[in-house]
Amino acid sequence: MKKQLISCFLFLLGVSAFGQYQLMNPAFAKGGDKAGRDALGLCCTSQASLGNNPSVMNFFSDLRNKFGDVTFTKTDGYARVQGSAYYVKEFKKATIYDKGEEVAEFYVRYDAFNDDLEVKRNKYSLTKESLIRDEDVSCVVDGREYRYMSFKDDNDEMVKGYVVSIYEGNTYTVYERLRKTYKDGKYAKTSHGTDFPPRFSDKTEYYVAVSNDPPVYAKLNKKKVLDFFDGSSKKELAKYIKKKSIGFKNAEDLVSVFRKADIMGNEIAVASN
Repeated sequence: MKKQLISCFLFLLGVSAFGQYQLMNPAFAKGGDKAGRDALGLCCTSQASLGNNPSVMNFFSDLRNKFGDVTFTKTDGYARVQGSAYYVKEFKKATIYDKGEEVAEFYVRYDAFNDDLEVKRNKYSLTKESLIRDEDVSCVVDGREYRYMSFKDDNDEMVKGYVVSIYEGNTYTVYERLRKTYKDGKYAKTSHGTDFPPRFSDKTEYYVAVSNDPPVYAKLNKKKVLDFFDGSSKKELAKYIKKKSIGFKNAEDLVSVFRKADIMGNEIAVASN
């Protein structure tokens, strides 16, 4: 009996301590943010959202129909698909900024399929929310700053989404956009064939901003990269690519060209896109 009373006391003490932790944490204090915006207001939903991408909505709608469950959730949908919608599944402590000023600390993970920053107000929370999609609001997690911004995609259309800068120079900024695409499953055509379950596949895109212009899609290809330049600078960079045997197989190959262009400084001529 004595052991039970002690255990009960310790449990209540733990609950009380956690409650005090919430009250002491500036992120839980009303008006505790530095920018004058309620930090908790940066989270816009009580559950992680499905975003505003029509293909994402169609994906969940199709899965609901397949499994005949109107209560079908985002988590249920992800569990049915091979692979992961996340590059990092764990929620990591992150710093939230509003107009460049720190306003809160939450626990965050990036849903690369849904292009959504999922938020827990503390690591013990069972509720997931979504960080508000706002170009003034950014999030730094694991040393990577996620910014919601407008850019020109591979179809030459202006869209919005999360990008992470991987190089910032005097004239050029290179952004990385980690995505997850969905591929539907296929049944084997014969009894000797193999079924392929629905799955998530990795997709990485790169964008380059010239000065204050919106970022533009940059294909990992020598010709496409050189299209960012004109005249003698284009020829000079072509020589540099050949000398360094740059094959445009990864982000560093892309960054090295724009770093060289920044070093060239006033000699560089930028093509009009």
